[in-house]
Amino acid sequence: MKGNAYVPFMLRRGASTSPYSADVLIVAGGGGGGGTTGAGYGGGGGGAGGLKQVSPTLTPSTAYSITIGAGGAGGAAGNNNGSTGSNSTAFSTTSTGGGYGGRNAAAGGTGGSGGGNGGGSDAAATAGTSGEGNSGGRGNSGQSSFLYGGGGGGSSAAGSNWNSSGTEGNGGAGTSVFGTTYAGGGGGGNVGTSASKSQGGSGGGGRGGYSNASSRNGVSGTANTGSGGGGAGNDGTTGGSGGTGADGIVVIRYAGSQRGSGGTVTSDATYTYHTFTTSGTFTA
Repeated sequence: MKGNAYVPFMLRRGASTSPYSADVLIVAGGGGGGGTTGAGYGGGGGGAGGLKQVSPTLTPSTAYSITIGAGGAGGAAGNNNGSTGSNSTAFSTTSTGGGYGGRNAAAGGTGGSGGGNGGGSDAAATAGTSGEGNSGGRGNSGQSSFLYGGGGGGSSAAGSNWNSSGTEGNGGAGTSVFGTTYAGGGGGGNVGTSASKSQGGSGGGGRGGYSNASSRNGVSGTANTGSGGGGAGNDGTTGGSGGTGADGIVVIRYAGSQRGSGGTVTSDATYTYHTFTTSGTFTA
């Protein structure tokens, strides 16, 4: 076949060598909620991990490293801040871990979204990172007791400041991407008995603790949503621990049937999805 060299079928079709575009969600780990003593304070809710979306062009047979950030630990009972979440990285883009929830009378930490202030601190809300999240809420300092924590910031909305109008330290709302909501803020800790107060933000934010003995600890963020943990509550004599922030996630979506490998692979009538809940490698 001189002058007419054999070309493998797949190469002639171009299916395995042509670059293709993808949409990628990158969510960092959420911040942990603040812990409290028994002096009538609620802990601040943890801020959601930063949320970014990018649209890279993928080169077939190229390996891309995916790093999933861990959620921050909740602050232990006894007046301890929560811990900041860890960053997630994919396709040369990094989302910032969520800020921690503050302990008694302490401001929340900075991060993708800011952590809520602990009860007793109405300092300026802790800002989130531009393009990734929102600020945490302020705590209540206007009373000598029953000092509720502020809500952690979410990817779509700021955490609520504690006030008397029914928004007591709720976590900020998350963002819906590919049909699922991610990166909600943790609720601030409550010193009352009502479980309806200090809710976590949509997308998996943990509810704040309240005074019932079985419910003083903040609730952890929903797994692999990058949401913040709830702040600890107390009954005026016994404090609790903050909830742990949720680990982050990376989701890669492209049109058509499967071309790449790595992560958990699913598909619908239009797209293929590769979901990473732990660090790994995506091969295009």
